[in-house]
Amino acid sequence: MYPTLLKFGTLAFHSYAIFLSLGFLTAVFLIVRQNYRDPNPAPITPLGGLWVFLGGFFGARLYFVMQYESIDLWYKAFYLWSGGLVFYGGAIGGFLGGLIYLLIVRAPVVQVADLSISFVPLAHAIARVGCFLNGCCWGSPTIMPWGVKYPAGSMPFNDQVSDGLIASSAASSLPAHPTQLYETAGLLVIFVLLRMFHKRPHPPGSILLAYLFCYGTHRFIVEAFRGDSGRHLFDMTVSQWVAVGMVATSVLLALLLRVSVWRKLPAEGGPAEARAV
Repeated sequence: MYPTLLKFGTLAFHSYAIFLSLGFLTAVFLIVRQNYRDPNPAPITPLGGLWVFLGGFFGARLYFVMQYESIDLWYKAFYLWSGGLVFYGGAIGGFLGGLIYLLIVRAPVVQVADLSISFVPLAHAIARVGCFLNGCCWGSPTIMPWGVKYPAGSMPFNDQVSDGLIASSAASSLPAHPTQLYETAGLLVIFVLLRMFHKRPHPPGSILLAYLFCYGTHRFIVEAFRGDSGRHLFDMTVSQWVAVGMVATSVLLALLLRVSVWRKLPAEGGPAEARAV
């Protein structure tokens, strides 16, 4: 574990914050660059990234408070200095922040959404490396040779102590699934697939739906190995239920669009049609 990646005197740079920022800035740079390489670029600038960041950060805090504390404490979402962020909340908040920005600058929402979402898995994959170094989002105990042991006093260690799996005097935790790295690996695969899909002719909105399907499936699988999430209903975590919703929504919308909007597009419809939406 390296929760503090860099330190200069009393100034500390935490691993999670560094990799979260690195992933976010990388995605914003690539999205804007790719947009201006398009023959008909949307009127967006890096300023849109600020809207996404603020919405995403607030959404991630609010989701964390609602899931791990109480909905009655919703006002704690404004405690931006406190720890605790959840990706799903960040995704929803970031989407709403980005949507507001696109409406203000009058950019084609679907076109920008398809482009932007293809880079989101890369940003998320980078951020998950920060989770691994920080020791959060850990996995359940495993006998696999790649299991990771966490030091005494860490969150995974304390969790295993409270579950009665190890004694408080143990030197380290039991080996656990490196679920953070599982996510990183899967997200990189999703990133490559979405970028390949985006470069080919595709109907408007299909990249966004492909992301919902791919990430929802991936997250559902990874959650089965998580050790920090309670299983509240039918032995499934809250994130697994959200993942099921993502997959179901993507499939239903794809079927609906296929028999309506997409059906009216030319056979080689793709980015050109998306620009008009």
